[in-house]
Amino acid sequence: MISNKVSEMENGRKMWREPFSEIKFDGLFTEVANFIQRNQICEVNLWNKFVKQYKEFVDGPDRRWRGEYWGKMMRGASMIVGYTKDKGMYRVLENTVKDMLSAEDEHGRFSTYSVDKEFDGWDMWCRKYVLLGMQYFLEICQNDDLKKDVIAAMCRHADYIMSKVGHEQDGKIEIYNTTRDWKGVNSCSILEPYVRLYRLTGEKRYLDFAEYIISTGFCADGNLWELAIEDKLMPCEYPVNKAYEMMSCFEGLIQYYYVTGIEKYKTAAINFGKKIIEMEMSIIGNSGCTHELFDHTAVNQTKTGYDFVMQETCVAVTWMKLASALLELTGDPVFADCIETTFYNAYLGSLNTKRVAYTIFPEKHAPQVMPFDSYSPLVADTRGKFIGGYCSFHDTTFYGCCACIGGAGAGVIPRTAVMRNDETIIFNFYHEGSLCTLTPNGTPLTVRQQTKYPTDGNIALTIYVEKVESFGIGLRIPAWCKNATVKVNGEDVEVTEGYTTVTRTWSSGDVIELCMDMTVERILPPENAQNADIFAGYRRGPIILAADARITDPRAVIDVKCDKNGSAKGEKKFCPEIPEALECIELTKENGEKVRLIDYSSAGKTWDKTSMCAAWLRRK
Repeated sequence: MISNKVSEMENGRKMWREPFSEIKFDGLFTEVANFIQRNQICEVNLWNKFVKQYKEFVDGPDRRWRGEYWGKMMRGASMIVGYTKDKGMYRVLENTVKDMLSAEDEHGRFSTYSVDKEFDGWDMWCRKYVLLGMQYFLEICQNDDLKKDVIAAMCRHADYIMSKVGHEQDGKIEIYNTTRDWKGVNSCSILEPYVRLYRLTGEKRYLDFAEYIISTGFCADGNLWELAIEDKLMPCEYPVNKAYEMMSCFEGLIQYYYVTGIEKYKTAAINFGKKIIEMEMSIIGNSGCTHELFDHTAVNQTKTGYDFVMQETCVAVTWMKLASALLELTGDPVFADCIETTFYNAYLGSLNTKRVAYTIFPEKHAPQVMPFDSYSPLVADTRGKFIGGYCSFHDTTFYGCCACIGGAGAGVIPRTAVMRNDETIIFNFYHEGSLCTLTPNGTPLTVRQQTKYPTDGNIALTIYVEKVESFGIGLRIPAWCKNATVKVNGEDVEVTEGYTTVTRTWSSGDVIELCMDMTVERILPPENAQNADIFAGYRRGPIILAADARITDPRAVIDVKCDKNGSAKGEKKFCPEIPEALECIELTKENGEKVRLIDYSSAGKTWDKTSMCAAWLRRK
């Protein structure tokens, strides 16, 4: 089965690798994981409905994407259940995998397109997700016979694709011609599961097919990874600018690099990721201010004349996944900073924790509750404006892509919260809870974290080790933190930018204390951004503060008084109007009036004008 363990060849190419650990968080993260289990993973009827699409070939006539739902949701569900170890949820997943295996047709295909309609629309995209869903399930599968059946079925599925798709001179369909959308980038994103299948089976034909996909450059009208190596264009200037699908291709390219060691692919992935950070990141950690496209988000995030959807949840989650792969590849804390910003703002903001029911076509469908919202406003607007990747079913219910992908966003956190290299255990994210792992020499180690982060900057890590041993513990100092102190057993340690590493002989009971200043800071848009002179944002720690119409008009002028360094004095308050808010800060405006802002993730959760919200606030 696939595991976090890598071969010696691949391990030499990873600066960091995940530890073999047991992580258990308390508080906010566990609330999120339990919310996903209760409101999605346990929905047996939903899983059955998704599998049924494969048995009835429903997508062919209108070239739709219902076939993505099962695998996309299975990937995130497997990540969540891998963390929670919930036996009941595991049984739900095992049962739906067995059901999906029964949907294989006589050709070895798992497709929601009939043979006469195949390799069109989103067929390849959906076949990709069958492979990914099964591969992630294998990471938690407890049934050896089922593992063998899943692997064999994936091989038949992949072999059928290879028998039909490939070089035109070989009488096959070029992969970028297996769709009419996005110049083939969506189809080419099947690269990742083919590399994973090669690693799983060792069968070279899967690596050969991956090499074929890479030779196309992921696009009918240009080579995306070569453009990333050149590093001259912004992602929105590539021949295609569909953010989610492009990032998915580069996720596969990283996997291919691990197998082959070809440095240009590593360079391409890193350049692409850093270009996204530079040009395509918004204040809440997402991309795309023109629905779901890279569009130079950095300068467009303060535009006010656009009234359709933006900041898609699929893009946010895929960015978290790509950033986690780049963090493992490079060890660069900038990618951990990005994951944290996206998680606490764009991602948590997408959770439909108020259980609001809605439909975009009330004449066709009754209101329905979705576990995740699809889009996030930046200037004054409402949530719940549309369902990303909307498709309906024969029973008149519906679902969407963002709802399916949501679980994977939370799943990234326990996989990247603690990582290691050969000599150091590194803490990327801070959550109340404990970690059980091994020291670099293989001694059992437990670390207990005590913190109220992200609403408090004080973290205490208590070390429990069976015998004294010398090794390093690294602590990420987030980019937003201007002042931090680190103490070990009460003695000061020099703080360094990015990661502060303490290497010493550790004994049980040793305590590391990290204290980070969480003064409210003003964020200004880039100078070349639209309306740059009239908007500002405000951040406390990793949390972006927002106006919510239930307490503060997001359309009003909210010019917070700041000192010359852009810092503002804020007072934590309880918000009786929005008691579920993680954070409520009372600030003083330049005119002396008081104003209350809450965390962006809690704002707008009525999904109508009563909670219109904004992250970018008018200064004039």
